[in-house]
Amino acid sequence: MKSKILLLFTCCTLTLLSHAIYAQDNDYYRPDSLRNENPVTEEKQPAENREVREKKPEVDFKQLPFIDRVRLGGSFGLSLGTVTNVNLSPMAGYELTEKLVAGVGLTGMYYKSRYFGVNQFYYGGRAFLMYSVVPMVNLIGELEAMNVETDTFTKYDVRKWLASPMLGAAYSQPVGGKFIKAVHFTVLYNFNYNNQLDDYGNNISPYASPFVFRITFL
Repeated sequence: MKSKILLLFTCCTLTLLSHAIYAQDNDYYRPDSLRNENPVTEEKQPAENREVREKKPEVDFKQLPFIDRVRLGGSFGLSLGTVTNVNLSPMAGYELTEKLVAGVGLTGMYYKSRYFGVNQFYYGGRAFLMYSVVPMVNLIGELEAMNVETDTFTKYDVRKWLASPMLGAAYSQPVGGKFIKAVHFTVLYNFNYNNQLDDYGNNISPYASPFVFRITFL
């Protein structure tokens, strides 16, 4: 009898416990009872304020003011030793087109040779055209007039003008200056070199050969 009562009590207890556990499970999985202890917040990236920058219209070359087409600079040369040769030539140019520059320059040159006992000063000027084939290569045509000292059959140390038509090319490296736009490493050929002689047949050109090398800032 006691065993039957104990068995009945155990069955009732298990039934009540199962109902309680089932109720808790329903409450736990009920959607409205879900708890987010660590809620995940989405990071919102700040909207970028992109300003629309209007591109400045390119100015037509023909509309450029005079001062923006002007180029100022010059060339120089220096040789020291048995033969001293100092060459300085200020230059000015003007951009006729986007590719073509015309200009003039003045030249002063001091020449001294210990071997030949020569001590002379040359002066003159030049006019030139420079055409850009590609951005870093320019063709150059130049006419230079130089006043030099020479000897004649009747008189020594007579001054004489020499005309030198030259043609060559330059490797140009832009420098971005307002007036000096580039550095030009120039090689020119003097077509009149062999005709620049005194009465005794000596060459009186201020250059040592028909090839003229210059570094020009313009």
